[in-house]
Amino acid sequence: MQSSNKIQISSLEIFFIDDDGFALGYILNKNRPDQEVEIPFDTANIDFKIGDHILVELEFIGKKQYKFKKIIKKIEFEKNYFFAEVKLTSKGIFYLNELERGLQKRANIQPVLIDNIKINKGDVVKARSVSREVLKKLKIKKIKINKNKKSRKNNNEDYAEILEVIGNVLDPNVYSYLAIREYSIKNNFNQEIKNELNNLNTFENNNRVDLRDMSLITIDGEDAKDFDDAVYAEYVHKKKEWRILVAIADVSYYVKSNTALDKEAKIRGNSVYLPNFVIPMLPEELSNDKCSLMPNEDRLCLTVEIILDEKGKKKSHSFFRSIINSKKRLTYQQVEDVINKKNTNDIFDNKIIKVIKSLNEIYLALKILRTKRGALNLELPERKILFNDTGWPNQIKKVYGLTSNKIIEELMILANVSAAEEIIKFNYPAIYRVHEPPSKEKYKSLIDIIGKPLANILIGKIPHPLLMNKILDSTKENPDYDMINQSILRSQSQAKYHNENKPHFGLALKNYVHFTSPIRRYSDLVIHRQIIEIINNKNKRNNNFTVPKKNNGNFKIICEHISNTERNSINAERKTIDRLISLLFKEKVNELVECKIISIHKFGIFVSIENGIADSLLPLRNLPYDWYDFNPTKQELNGVESGYKFKIGMKFKAKIIEVEPLTGSIIVKFHEDITMKIKTKNIKYKHKRKNKFS
Repeated sequence: MQSSNKIQISSLEIFFIDDDGFALGYILNKNRPDQEVEIPFDTANIDFKIGDHILVELEFIGKKQYKFKKIIKKIEFEKNYFFAEVKLTSKGIFYLNELERGLQKRANIQPVLIDNIKINKGDVVKARSVSREVLKKLKIKKIKINKNKKSRKNNNEDYAEILEVIGNVLDPNVYSYLAIREYSIKNNFNQEIKNELNNLNTFENNNRVDLRDMSLITIDGEDAKDFDDAVYAEYVHKKKEWRILVAIADVSYYVKSNTALDKEAKIRGNSVYLPNFVIPMLPEELSNDKCSLMPNEDRLCLTVEIILDEKGKKKSHSFFRSIINSKKRLTYQQVEDVINKKNTNDIFDNKIIKVIKSLNEIYLALKILRTKRGALNLELPERKILFNDTGWPNQIKKVYGLTSNKIIEELMILANVSAAEEIIKFNYPAIYRVHEPPSKEKYKSLIDIIGKPLANILIGKIPHPLLMNKILDSTKENPDYDMINQSILRSQSQAKYHNENKPHFGLALKNYVHFTSPIRRYSDLVIHRQIIEIINNKNKRNNNFTVPKKNNGNFKIICEHISNTERNSINAERKTIDRLISLLFKEKVNELVECKIISIHKFGIFVSIENGIADSLLPLRNLPYDWYDFNPTKQELNGVESGYKFKIGMKFKAKIIEVEPLTGSIIVKFHEDITMKIKTKNIKYKHKRKNKFS
């Protein structure tokens, strides 16, 4: 960075652009990796997009703050940073081992230390290939790369500058920290936001419906820290109908549009839930306190009252701002125990028991309606990693949803549908949650994998979850049931946010938004603001008004952005889970494990091991010695001479031969099993082993 008085020239990486052209960028300086600069919209600015590097003129205004002056030019660059583990040779010399799966990873990279950065064995670092200028400065002659890929003798050395030490493999948190850096997830709040937290709206209950006497309860997981929804239900005998209240924390009361808090929430898009680490969308002062519906504390909410008939069909809904006082913080297991009539009467008073029983009766009615409309009914367990007192993973559990989970899920869906209908009724723009049907290619692949006669249910028909449910129902007692569940899941499109209303395929719903989690999803916060505006206009215009759906395109960029942040978060979570599971399997190298094929590719077979606890790769080189035909349509590998046939859903035993926790990689080798059907066991091979694909 060059400077002249208070004017400085710096490089920025753009990481956010909103629908008005306002942008944010990081200063590309290793001494200030989290320093942000705001770039106001200006028609004179050059065109740039997220991920671009630009050279800018900044004004230093004190306290490590910079004011944008102008864009000088866009910088053409190649992203060449990578992540690696620091290792030691036998002579105690440091080298880097790149964290990449497969044959593409580089090893024995020589680290270059600049700006007093220090490294130790086992450190996980962010690094980048060193430029010629740096090498000349350090008087290192970089040897030209040998382009002969077939040569095994390569004395070349790659050099890389260490940009950041993320942590050490001896720290269990390094697996989460690594994902945070890999996916550029923000995990700190700047001083402007901290200052804004000290000047939030004071608690007030003017013009709010007082629900503090109602027996509203929260139902969450045992380890939940933020409680953003409370529920209540009762049967109204005189009217023969169900009355439901779903109260959601009124986050928009504290987080106003275009404030620093709002801009930060928009940038993050959502909270990120890693197995041992949470990166909230909003600071904990809000997510775990003011906007958390803790028991016996007054809290401000946006509530929807929903009236159902005796069979669960919705008659009406009404939104209003409220003040509540949750009467109990319950876990899913506690609610499950009440439903199953276990000894809970001594723990909870009769009012709480009555609410739980009413919620269960409503769920049973909604479940019937869900089945009739054809919502996709996949049964997929969640993998939960348990940790010991020192933070290391010590157990993996497969967790199946309880009835209590499904009760809350159905109530949240009901509230989300009501929110969508309210916005559509008054013609307001919105952020919709859409899930499109499977693509033609994925649908055909599903038909090929399932095969006849089951595939006849799908062949020649327009995709609908009812058809898929029919397949699932007819195979519940079939050993291929898990495989069919996974195959149907893989055929699905990615759910996303969109500024235009489209049906939700998986839920079989025409209108759907996300309303129930404004603490952890920006889409929900936007929906809250729209509904509150509708409420305010209703009060002004006596319920008879609509507004033209103008500026709907303003939400388009937000939808694209938060869809991206959601995918980013999901990928970070999956990568961290894979790494932590691999860490547990490190002690099982050379052990035999039960395997089940989940997918087949040209390069090998992906299998689930130990009843779906972990996934691993069985490369072609680790299959029985043979020449293999790959059938991409049926996803099969067929041994030409041995008669081995590998297809999705097949079970066998394999040996764990390699585990790399930092990449989340588990490699297995096929172990002959007596259940495998082969033509012959003792084959004399007359030619060199080949793997043929056709």
